[in-house]
Amino acid sequence: MILTLAPETNGQVAVKAWQALSEITGREHTHLALNKEDEKIRFRDIQAQPRKIISSPTWSGLEDEHVSYNAGYTNVHELIPWRTLSGRQSLYQDHQWMRDFGESLLVYRPPIDTRSVKAVMGEKSNGNPEKALNFLTPHQKWGIHSTYSDNLLMLTLSRGGPIVWMSEADAKDLGIEDNDWIEVFNANGALTARAVVSQRVPAGMTMMYHAQERIVNLPGSEITGQRGGIHNSVTRITPKPTHMIGGYGHLAYGFNYYGTVGSNRDEFVVVRKMKNINWLDGEGNDQVQESVK
Repeated sequence: MILTLAPETNGQVAVKAWQALSEITGREHTHLALNKEDEKIRFRDIQAQPRKIISSPTWSGLEDEHVSYNAGYTNVHELIPWRTLSGRQSLYQDHQWMRDFGESLLVYRPPIDTRSVKAVMGEKSNGNPEKALNFLTPHQKWGIHSTYSDNLLMLTLSRGGPIVWMSEADAKDLGIEDNDWIEVFNANGALTARAVVSQRVPAGMTMMYHAQERIVNLPGSEITGQRGGIHNSVTRITPKPTHMIGGYGHLAYGFNYYGTVGSNRDEFVVVRKMKNINWLDGEGNDQVQESVK
């Protein structure tokens, strides 16, 4: 049903959607989908192979053979108004909440002390050096959100399981070599992963691409006694009040488009090399597995 009604998967619906937008803008936009008007993407099609969707007004980029997908493309080249109160790109936000928080214009917000590191630093030492680092969880190249990369092909091309990137300088301080098992933890939780030591990562920072589940090639945590953890094990949700503004032009809730997010990206963690690699094999070794029996 969704594939039939969505303009991205039904060419006729896409043309009608562009026609409706043309009535608002006074410009002709149907040419963006006319060549796909007879195309319909069915469930059996996407079962067989990935399909390029049809351009629609839902997004501001184009699905085109000659144009790379780029947000804002139709606003610039089709002269479609931007989705703001003024229809133009906006740098100033005049909503009262934005003014109250001093964020009417772009401002720099330095990292805050989440108090998630000092309480655990050295409390459960395994004898290896520990260091507090900034922890980031960016989108990965080969998967995003629910599109995971833990299939055999991707695991073969990578390290075969969860990885955390860190700088050469920090790795040297901690006695960590590339591909060593490390533990990343704070007051929120803990995770285990292999270290990717790279000159591309600046000192003082470590990052773990998100959507790496703890289901493949993952030993237990020395701190929790449970099987590893994921990138969200050491982060926590901190909603931002200005994201809760609604009904004000572009500052309005839209499913999977705009709304309050967890802001669980900027965190600090303690990193150390693991001493004992316990795969928790056998009965009674994995607390999580035992709890669901």
